[in-house]
Amino acid sequence: MVECPRCKSEDVELIKSWDVRPKSKRGKAIKVSIYQCRSCGNKFRKAVKLEEASAPNISPAINVSQSIAGSVSEPQTVTVSDTHKESFFEKLKRSFHLF
Repeated sequence: MVECPRCKSEDVELIKSWDVRPKSKRGKAIKVSIYQCRSCGNKFRKAVKLEEASAPNISPAINVSQSIAGSVSEPQTVTVSDTHKESFFEKLKRSFHLF
């Protein structure tokens, strides 16, 4: 919850809010909001870093049937991970800020 920096009251009203994104695409976006305290009337700004929207990390389960020497065994559950490993060249590009 947002509180007034002057009187520390949490009784505030959101006046205006907008997202700010850097032109260089290197930094993270922030959300800037203007609030007004209902107790003392103070207007103040609050900036919050926005997390980049990422796909949820879902591990799908796949049933795999194996046949060994003509006989079918019980299905096995295999977990597939969609984690992306950063390659050496991606780390190098990031270190030199090349995009």
